[in-house]
Amino acid sequence: MNNENVYGETPLFYACYNGNENLVRYLIKHGAKINKENKDGETPLFYACYNGNVNLVKYLVKKKQKLIK
Repeated sequence: MNNENVYGETPLFYACYNGNENLVRYLIKHGAKINKENKDGETPLFYACYNGNVNLVKYLVKKKQKLIK
């Protein structure tokens, strides 16, 4: 679930980059780390923002807020 490639990216990074909302929800539900940073300091949220996926960005922000509380 949280295995990393050589860049420190997990499957959640790829799901966010590709805009696969169903996979993002599945990965998070099963323990994917939302706040994980890659070697450049980017998070899955950065990838969702970069690709302009508004729904995915809103979902990730909501999930991050729950982690903070």
